Amino acid sequence: MKRRSTSGQDSALPNQKGGLPTAERAELQRQGAKAAARGEECGVNPMDEQPNRPSTTGECPDVWQRRKDAWQEGHDVQSRTDDHANTRPSQRGEKDDH
Repeated sequence: MKRRSTSGQDSALPNQKGGLPTAERAELQRQGAKAAARGEECGVNPMDEQPNRPSTTGECPDVWQRRKDAWQEGHDVQSRTDDHANTRPSQRGEKDDH
């Protein structure tokens, strides 16, 4: 019986949720979150730039859309977190009414 080689290809398999490898999806989300933390608007998604579009890369439009969505998801989550943090009342200098 031949033994199957595991050359790290398992990490390149798409996950069930997003259709992208888990590590790639996480990295795109991280990049989107970092862009939001820097204050960049959601319209700066690098997947929209011409060098990253399917017409240039030759990749499947569905895969491109999944990458674009992963970046956007990371940006959106960070933006909501930042917005929530900015709308909370300051804890300093407030009296406790109790």
